[in-house]
Amino acid sequence: MTGLTDEQVNARIAEGKVNADENPNTRTYKQIVRENTLTFFNFLNLVLLVLVLLVGSYKNAFFVCIIIINTLIGIAQEIRAKKTIDKLAILTARKSVVIREGQKWTVPTEELVLDDVVCLKTGDQVPADARILEGSLEVNESLLTGESDNLPKNEGDELFSGSFVTSGEACCQIIHVGKDNYAAQITSEAKEFKRHNSELKNSLNAILKVISIIIVPLGALLFYKQYYIVGDTFRDSVVSMVAGVLGMIPEGLVLLTSVALTLGALVLANKKTLVQELYCIETLARVDTLCLDKTGTITEGTMCVERVEPYVGTGRVETAVTESESAESTEAEVQVQTDSAFMEEIDVIMGNMMYVLKDQNATIDALRKRFPAKQDMTLEHVIPFSSDRKYSGAVFEEKGTYLMGAAQFLFPEGDEELTEKCQSYAEEGLRVLVLAHSPQNAEGTELPEGLEPLALMLLTDVIREEAPDTLAFFDSQEVDLKVISGDDPVTVAAIARRAGLKNADSYVDATTLTTEEELQDAVAQYSVFGRVTPQQKKAMVQALQSQGHTVAMTGDGVNDVLALKEADCSIAMAQGSDAAKNIANVVLLDSNFASMPHIVNQGRRVVNNIRTAASMFLIKTMFSVMLSLLTIFFGNAYPFEPIQMSLISACAVGIPTFLLAQENNYEKIDHTFLRHVFINAFPAAITITFCVFAVMLVCQNVYHSMAMLNTACVLVTGWNYMAALKTVYAPLNTYRKVIIYGMQFIFFAAAVIFQKLLSLGSLDFGMIILVFILMTFAPVLIDVITVWLKGIYARSLDQEKPGRFTGFIDKLRK
Repeated sequence: MTGLTDEQVNARIAEGKVNADENPNTRTYKQIVRENTLTFFNFLNLVLLVLVLLVGSYKNAFFVCIIIINTLIGIAQEIRAKKTIDKLAILTARKSVVIREGQKWTVPTEELVLDDVVCLKTGDQVPADARILEGSLEVNESLLTGESDNLPKNEGDELFSGSFVTSGEACCQIIHVGKDNYAAQITSEAKEFKRHNSELKNSLNAILKVISIIIVPLGALLFYKQYYIVGDTFRDSVVSMVAGVLGMIPEGLVLLTSVALTLGALVLANKKTLVQELYCIETLARVDTLCLDKTGTITEGTMCVERVEPYVGTGRVETAVTESESAESTEAEVQVQTDSAFMEEIDVIMGNMMYVLKDQNATIDALRKRFPAKQDMTLEHVIPFSSDRKYSGAVFEEKGTYLMGAAQFLFPEGDEELTEKCQSYAEEGLRVLVLAHSPQNAEGTELPEGLEPLALMLLTDVIREEAPDTLAFFDSQEVDLKVISGDDPVTVAAIARRAGLKNADSYVDATTLTTEEELQDAVAQYSVFGRVTPQQKKAMVQALQSQGHTVAMTGDGVNDVLALKEADCSIAMAQGSDAAKNIANVVLLDSNFASMPHIVNQGRRVVNNIRTAASMFLIKTMFSVMLSLLTIFFGNAYPFEPIQMSLISACAVGIPTFLLAQENNYEKIDHTFLRHVFINAFPAAITITFCVFAVMLVCQNVYHSMAMLNTACVLVTGWNYMAALKTVYAPLNTYRKVIIYGMQFIFFAAAVIFQKLLSLGSLDFGMIILVFILMTFAPVLIDVITVWLKGIYARSLDQEKPGRFTGFIDKLRK
């Protein structure tokens, strides 16, 4: 089998018959620029810019500079992150072994061409539709059909791209590439399936949806009031309307969220963690249950054969011992010779099995190191390993069938003596494989008649050095840990105990869980699960989710794919199978479980910083909406100009939130994003609205001065906004104090230095007294309303039925 020639490959590339990936991990440069510029709010800002330019109010067009700067920063940060993540993605790119010019080459899956001959083995994902030329496989087509059964495939059978090889080895010819096969569709559908609801995204969408609905009609009503009812000039009416609408636009909120998540991914990338779905950073930070696959997560994924013991219950050993009835010394010598001869026989059997078995996994690798391959027995047929059968073996001519696997799967009807012996070893944390023999030749993959145990292979997992500290971290964060494995539950529990897992002695054999009710009870009660099938892993994740948990799943093998796909957040190891890496939201490039706390903390940092920043953005939006309504119904003029709102936005929202978002806030987060934002924003918004309205009434009825109205409102609003910063970012540390007090100084300095540009004037004595009173008592009012709202919400949560406030917040979030 020689495969294609270089000329044939080049010809197919020229014809476009290449298995190109149409679903890259990151967005293109064009997409980044488009999604940061072509937004609803940017379009609205452009309309407002045109309006102020048309009426000749050029200084009030300054707000567009802030929009442009914010957009450029967002584009630059995303491009920087894209470059880093794209470089890291190369390390986890799926590759295929292909035969060309009679030699085997490893090439990226995207470089395969039509008619290429690829070599597939256990753990591989079929890269494109193919036909088996030589060999046989068992494949899982769950991503295509939803059925997780392993299907046998032999010479001439077709394989679908996106399915996973669960056992066997074969050479296959690519029959479809690119859009003609399932590869791009499967990747796309798998990724889309993983985009679970994000509370952060849902909450922000709820906020933006409400604002988008009210902003245009309110702006129109504001212009109508100013121009047709009050009788202002067209220029002044447009300027007032633009100022009101600008205040309602949370121009930096979406940008801040996007940049924060992207920078979070960049930080994790520098820690050798590839984030394939941005919002999973937030999801993992909210996780309260973490399901760990033992192999490759708690352990290194490597094993070693600690020792091999003959099974003393076999007829051959018993006979040998019985025939050695002589002096004690002679009996001991005979026993040693018997054991030695028996072990030599085991070496021959295992050596021949290692030669014919082509499975690729940690157990086989450890056995291959212990038993060098030999070829002195004639093979009839191989029984490859399957995660469902839990055994593998071979049938040799004139020798019968040799199988190795777990005792309960080789002897499903039970062998009490063997079970007890395996149990005693498992309690020591050893994995026990039974080598069994039958003189009968097995039919296909079925167990033959007359199967008897010959020897016990005792293997140990190598526990990761960092595992105990990582498990301790999650325990300290009140994250419930579930260790799920296909191995013996006693063995898994012993390993989990050695790794420092709390409640490691609370384990269960998943084969005993036959009903959905039993599974539901088990996931709530136990911490360690053994003998778990791939279908049960998925069912366990679903059961935990149905109980209200946010579930993360780690894994590295084909048997983890179904559970990884189902989990709220999935983490795969780079050393694991292509299948696991393709499905996972996060890939640990160094396969280091110790990276998990970094991911959780980064998620908490991002969400906490977005949550506090969102409160500051919403203050401006809420008080602008309320102030617009008051102006429409009671006022004569909107009390701000666009350039004044730009100063307030920059000093009280834009600059401080950006600087304070750099803090490492690793506090635990819960499912109260929107409630937290509303409770922080509403007190300041209602207080600022009250203060500005008071100034409006005084100016309308006493002073009749637009300049004095603008000046007093800017001073009161700026001061109260700074007070809101102190409340939202409480408790204040040195860094926060420097930022907040620095912004206060810059705000008032700008008001003095750029007084003419900002259209600010002098205040009469009476207005000075009013401003002083409002600036003194408003911060106290903000604190009082905040405490009152928190009390209402706390009492509402204690009621059997949610209160109106809680119901309103929950309804808005949904």
